[in-house]
Amino acid sequence: MSRRVLVASLPVVLSAAFLAAGASGSGAGPSAATVLPSASCGPVFYKGGGSPQFLVASDLPLQGAGRAQPLSMVKAIRFILEKQYKFTAGRYTIGYQSCDDSTAQQGGWAPEKCTANARAYANDRSVIGVIGTFNSGCAKLIIPILNRAPNGPLAMISPANTYPGLTHAAKGITEPGEPQKYYPTGKRNYVRVVATDDFQGPADALLIQQLKRKSVYILHDNQTYGKGVALAVQKAAKKLGIKALGFEAWDAKAASYEAVAARIKQSGAESVFLGGIVDNNGAKLVKDLRDGLGPKVLLVAPDGFTPFSAVAEAGSAAEGMYISVAGLPNEALGPRGKAFINAYKAYSRQKTVDPYAVYAAQAAQILFDAIARSNGTRPSVTAELFKTKVNGGILGTFRIDRNGDTTLKGITIYKMTGGEGKFDRTLYPSESLVK
Repeated sequence: MSRRVLVASLPVVLSAAFLAAGASGSGAGPSAATVLPSASCGPVFYKGGGSPQFLVASDLPLQGAGRAQPLSMVKAIRFILEKQYKFTAGRYTIGYQSCDDSTAQQGGWAPEKCTANARAYANDRSVIGVIGTFNSGCAKLIIPILNRAPNGPLAMISPANTYPGLTHAAKGITEPGEPQKYYPTGKRNYVRVVATDDFQGPADALLIQQLKRKSVYILHDNQTYGKGVALAVQKAAKKLGIKALGFEAWDAKAASYEAVAARIKQSGAESVFLGGIVDNNGAKLVKDLRDGLGPKVLLVAPDGFTPFSAVAEAGSAAEGMYISVAGLPNEALGPRGKAFINAYKAYSRQKTVDPYAVYAAQAAQILFDAIARSNGTRPSVTAELFKTKVNGGILGTFRIDRNGDTTLKGITIYKMTGGEGKFDRTLYPSESLVK
């Protein structure tokens, strides 16, 4: 779906005065809001009285093989703002813009879009918070720019980033200088509501052990997220006594992965871990691996291989593949989580709800609550994010710790069955396996 078609499908109610204010670029804070550029962002979603005082933007990849997932997240944010918050956060009126950090050429997130978007958010003083990103590599570019934003660090909350180094160091996984290098002001402005890959990686290694495989060949797409989770699997596999017989990157632009499959077959590996995102030719990779390795070799991938519909493009080759997702399955959510799912289904007219739509909804609630508790300044909203304690929320009961991480650590495993991801189990890796 093109960006033009996408924004046209989003109904918007705006006053002429607001549009004029946005076009002029004048004003900031509670007296006026300035529209973010249409080159990356859709129109302002607002149906409240008068004009919105502040804007919240989401930064997600809306193009590529996995676009269905971010699009469902956009709908979830809109639902929360419209139906639960009525376009207000405390005494402030809030408008929302969905921004795209991907390009058609890249088929997913693009560094230049992430950087340009970040500068637009930072320089538009009416932007009071950002929901995103989906990809950790994009977050690495955006966080420091928002951290140095005019009028203080700009709050950012991610429903999906799992690379540990954005918030804390993880031995053998993160890079030197992380996470401090993302916060040049010395003040944190980024939090997330998903468990990190120093938990997801061990969960995937634990799954391999539980499925009685004694060796693994590890592939990654050489991006921040993909290589990070691959390193986490490698580290945990060693602790579990699982032999890692290979560790290499796959070329996202390759026409064939027959040679990769041949190397894995020669190694004798009983399982293969695919650390990366499905946008990076993941369906083709799965198909070629299955063709070359046969049905007995176990294929395991992290949440980058969602939505399941994108993996299903590999056809029968995807059957029996296991995919982990950082968080609880929808079926295990409490009363508020289930109530959200039922209401969101009616709002979005979707029969099933992607887990990341649920996480986007929770992230939106946390941000709007932080804005409501704030004094209307960027530093105040950021400070309130780090005071977050959720009791019986959409995702349950949890808090945001001093690093910006959630205290929820469950990792859910899905098995590809009939072209869909079916719940298999939820794993909680031990502290000894994570460290």
